[in-house]
Amino acid sequence: MRSLIVWTLLLFSTTALATETRLVVRARARDGKFIGTTMGGVRVVLKDAQSGQVLASGVTAGSTGNTQTLMKQPQARGAPLADEASAKFTATVDITEPLLVTVEASGPLAQRQALVTSTTQVWLLPGKHIEGDGLILELPGFVVDVQTPSAHEFLKLGADKKLTVPVRTNVTLMCGCPTEPKGLWDSSRYELEATVKFNGKPLTQFPMKFAGKTSTYEGTLTVQQPGAYEVTVTAYDPATGNVGVDATTFIVES
Repeated sequence: MRSLIVWTLLLFSTTALATETRLVVRARARDGKFIGTTMGGVRVVLKDAQSGQVLASGVTAGSTGNTQTLMKQPQARGAPLADEASAKFTATVDITEPLLVTVEASGPLAQRQALVTSTTQVWLLPGKHIEGDGLILELPGFVVDVQTPSAHEFLKLGADKKLTVPVRTNVTLMCGCPTEPKGLWDSSRYELEATVKFNGKPLTQFPMKFAGKTSTYEGTLTVQQPGAYEVTVTAYDPATGNVGVDATTFIVES
């Protein structure tokens, strides 16, 4: 009986010492803004770095943040980057002692073809909240979304045994920030290309040009043989290292 009482007191003491500790996590696109609700958010997972136990998980929600603050004005040391509306996920854990945690951020969830994961680690101290800007993880890349031709579309050769296939794609940053020549995110420096395979073998490559609509780019492909075609569109920014990829397939019938 005495042993049981001692263990009960020890368990109660340990539980009583556990302190609620909050960690704000944000994801920011490289060369861009926060990734929030308009892009489906970013999945955040908080794990005990030693045991791998999941301590908290959720999705960032909120706005992409203030363009002036994030992209235009010089950033002074200590000045906040986020405002109250900026996308975030707040993890809450109860801990009794310093704990090293692994933080994973995966997104954007609304564009799965562009999804990447960024991981870091941070120490948490009981009751010492990390709020405000919190922990900001960077997600590099572009969201490339091929719109035409649609997936597995069937097309027919013309009477002259030729077919011109328009290729059209949307390209944004991971935050959904728009791209266009001479814009805030200047696509004139990007390398946008389409690579084509025919029946699994390399066929041709051609550049994608601005289509006159924000974030939209196009090119044309002329084919002369029936079969299966795969089109892979890539975007690359040599200034930031951002890269994005998407692909589609279509079938040509005689």
